[in-house]
Amino acid sequence: MNDNKSLSLSRIICMALSLMTASLLYYGYLSSSISEFAERWTALASYVFLKIIGVKVQIHGTILSSSDFTVRIIDECTAVGPILLMSGAILAYPTSGIRKLQGIVAGTLLLAILNLFRIVNLVWIDTHYPDFMEVAHLVIWQGIIVLTAIIYWFLWAERSEFSD
Repeated sequence: MNDNKSLSLSRIICMALSLMTASLLYYGYLSSSISEFAERWTALASYVFLKIIGVKVQIHGTILSSSDFTVRIIDECTAVGPILLMSGAILAYPTSGIRKLQGIVAGTLLLAILNLFRIVNLVWIDTHYPDFMEVAHLVIWQGIIVLTAIIYWFLWAERSEFSD
């Protein structure tokens, strides 16, 4: 029984340290040139997807615009924060390095695609329901992205536990 308590305590400490490290990495990321790259990549990917679905949009750096909307992609518009949160939790989990790498790659793809869908949806909301934009942007979509990162981690951890 004592071993289980110390094992649980060590997992909790490891998770806390990993999430603190992920937070520090995120704040370091915010002041780096990687941040600009992530903003530009997110803007470009959003631009391409909007063009594919027939939205007449222009791109200027990190600004997407049309006659109906103008959006500037900033750090918080990228999936980097949730990806670091998810990655920190995965790295803290006691499993093999290959399972961790697989989990981080799959989770990163999931969150990047979901974030792209989020931006396109917010453009649509801004165009058709501008009064709902603030709630959709700051409450609903931010919650969905963070919850997706957490739920993905729980599912990944459960699967990893039974695979080892």
